[in-house]
Amino acid sequence: MKKRILALFLAGVLSLAVTACGGKDSGAETADAPAADAAVAEDVQAEQEAETEAEETEAAEEVDAFAAALENARAIESMEMQMVMDMAMEASKDGEVQPFVSIITMDMTCFSDPWKIKMDMSVDAGEAGSMDNMMSVYGEVAEDGTATMYLHDGESDMWQSQVVGTADLEQYDASLNMLAFIDTGASYELEGMEEVNGANAYKYAHTMSGEEAKEAILASGALDSLTSAGMDSAQVEAELGDVGDLTEYVWIDEASLYPVKYEMDMTEPIDKLLSGVIKSMGEEAEGVEMKIPRLVMTMNCSNFNSAEDFTIPEEAKNS
Repeated sequence: MKKRILALFLAGVLSLAVTACGGKDSGAETADAPAADAAVAEDVQAEQEAETEAEETEAAEEVDAFAAALENARAIESMEMQMVMDMAMEASKDGEVQPFVSIITMDMTCFSDPWKIKMDMSVDAGEAGSMDNMMSVYGEVAEDGTATMYLHDGESDMWQSQVVGTADLEQYDASLNMLAFIDTGASYELEGMEEVNGANAYKYAHTMSGEEAKEAILASGALDSLTSAGMDSAQVEAELGDVGDLTEYVWIDEASLYPVKYEMDMTEPIDKLLSGVIKSMGEEAEGVEMKIPRLVMTMNCSNFNSAEDFTIPEEAKNS
């Protein structure tokens, strides 16, 4: 599942500053007393915040919030999730640069009994335009195990339906998406507490080495599309080299112990992947350069076991 999502999308640090004030003579000391008092207050506040953060971290370790979140996530009956890919790309030929930015948003809803999913996709390409209803996908599994996908093309306003394998629908299942990214056996380490959607959350991180990140990209099937385009995917793979480390973050709500946010910055590995693609093209891409200044994927999860219900449109079922 994680591999399918990576292929589908291929495409704060809190700081405290404490200052101290002093004077040269008794008169100066008297004049600077309020500033000195403020500095002391800042010191005290910083110490208190540090102690609070340490206590919260210790409490999370005692509770094992990550293990509890995994257990809760596996038992989800319904939920909603918004998956966002924020990308900036620069293409140039013979020095002439053409920037391109896009934000792809997928709003997902899933139910497990009976099993059904809904996904709406929108694209904001900045000056190039946007489409709020680019594509909609519905899916359901009948009692006999038959899985059906209904796809609505926002541009042509047409519906298509087809019997598919359950794996084809699972990539749009919000709960499976989240589990695919955090339930991989990877070692996530607690980094502290942060606020997510107005509530305290434990922040966990896991970093894949450059080689692991490369293997994940290759296993995702991201290079398979190059073959259909007439390119040698094996040559692209040979040009990749070390794609750099890849860090994943998961935030777990302190009160509910559900995973409420996931984030992965794919900028460096995908930028190197793209460079490998261009380099493998040889003379065909002479004078061409492509860069990925930003590629970040974020998932925000909500309404666990209380997702808004939906019905599959009749026009979809009649397509």
